[in-house]
Amino acid sequence: MKLHHRALSLVLAAGMAFTLTACDPMESLKGLVVDMVHAMGLGTTTTDDGSDELHPPVGGSITFPEGFDPTGSFHYQLQDGQLYIAFNDISLNGFGNTDYFTAAGDSVTITAYGSTDESLTSIDSYKIALWELSDDNTHTTYVPGSTLYIDVSTDETCHTQTITGLTPGKRYKATVTFDSTRAYATGAICISGLTDDALVSTDSGNGEGA
Repeated sequence: MKLHHRALSLVLAAGMAFTLTACDPMESLKGLVVDMVHAMGLGTTTTDDGSDELHPPVGGSITFPEGFDPTGSFHYQLQDGQLYIAFNDISLNGFGNTDYFTAAGDSVTITAYGSTDESLTSIDSYKIALWELSDDNTHTTYVPGSTLYIDVSTDETCHTQTITGLTPGKRYKATVTFDSTRAYATGAICISGLTDDALVSTDSGNGEGA
């Protein structure tokens, strides 16, 4: 009921704002939606603006564990403290989210590669970023400095980078995105430095992931 009352109050306040101000109605509505989401505790704090663009150096390798299927559109598996991710043919504003994993220490190491068909897209990289889950499981916060731009190649050259500033025992997720609105790529990622705790669903905040 409290949630209902908070949402209703915001709607009523918005109606007054539309009638008492000369603001652009669309901008006002946009702001209202953002305020409502955060007021109800459902928002995701997004500060990954690419300003900390980092292209990791060449190095490392990825060997999928036995039984891992790398052929799906976006598939991941946690094993022996490492999260393996594989994606294929992500296209048109494509993105992928893993379930939440648990950091074993204050850093993780990310190894990744990517390849693309130049006849279908003009991108030369895709990016990985880390997000921290709040203690109440209601929202995520971008981990500063965690955005990695993975350069794509024809021979699937690996790149490796260590991300610091994490909190041991906290839950995090990884996102795979493209700056381009048209993207077509295939790649793989390995995130090491994790515990073997079960993955937690990004949808409900509990339960095992893929």
